[in-house]
Amino acid sequence: MKLSIRFLGFFLGAFFLIWSFSLVNWESFFLALSSMNPFWIVLSAASLFISMLLRSVRWHVVTGLLLKDQSKVWEATCIGYLGTAIYPARAGDVMRMLRLQQLTGLGGGLAIGSGVIDRILEGLGLGGLLLFLMLSWKVGLEASQGLIVVACLFLAAALGATVFVVSGHRLQGVFDRLSGWGKWGVHLKRWYEQSLAGLQVLRSPRRLILAVSMQGLVSLFDVLACWLLIRSFGWALPFMVGAVVLVYIAAAASLPSSPGYIGVYQIATLFALRPYGIDESSSVAYGTVLQVLTLILFICSGSWAFLKQRARNHHGKFS
Repeated sequence: MKLSIRFLGFFLGAFFLIWSFSLVNWESFFLALSSMNPFWIVLSAASLFISMLLRSVRWHVVTGLLLKDQSKVWEATCIGYLGTAIYPARAGDVMRMLRLQQLTGLGGGLAIGSGVIDRILEGLGLGGLLLFLMLSWKVGLEASQGLIVVACLFLAAALGATVFVVSGHRLQGVFDRLSGWGKWGVHLKRWYEQSLAGLQVLRSPRRLILAVSMQGLVSLFDVLACWLLIRSFGWALPFMVGAVVLVYIAAAASLPSSPGYIGVYQIATLFALRPYGIDESSSVAYGTVLQVLTLILFICSGSWAFLKQRARNHHGKFS
């Protein structure tokens, strides 16, 4: 199953990349790149980095860990970014959960559960943006039926997670029986109990409001980053076009992905910018620059976390 998902991710990434660049006029592509203003590029990168930091704060809120553990959550998040950049099929999500376990001693069930809830919050941010665009903007949403399907899937996942947090104790008997089926049954029961116990922090209105607020800020800075990059190309487009770009990228990224979401940014920006009079070559140039900025931030932050872990291990070996 894992192998098939990886293959599908590589296939979709290659397909999207070939499709996007088949529409490119290379003279227009390089002309769009040469017209960029570095000042706006730097601001866009800074906005992306702030959204990365806020994502780690959101995850920290979901885990219920102490305030002193925030730096460990950030380190684990950075390892996840590195995994996303170099491995397919969202391996970064698995890597960040494992690293959080190692750094904090958090139970496996809670690490997995909090990671899933964190991803659902991300999806709800997509759904909220899409709803806002459809109600207030109403332009520039090609293939909107597909976007609605993705948003509904995240909403269904959120409802399922809510039911688990509130009524998951009713499954205790099921997992008690599973524990008698061998080693995997015992592991499943332990993960279930750890997830259920740990995620009860979300029953706190204060924590829930804080987590949702963090997601709102994440979405705001992501939209700002997309719009600032639009400004770097010299296009006089409204701020909400940044939200349209973000919605398309988030929807495309929800599919099985290639390392670093190769091809995803290009195909997403083709659809997102077409209604605003941006030609295919310039749209692909924009998507490529946005992807490169994201990869640079992912690789740099992930490499920092990796080197920090190596230094910690080296110090422990000789202390």
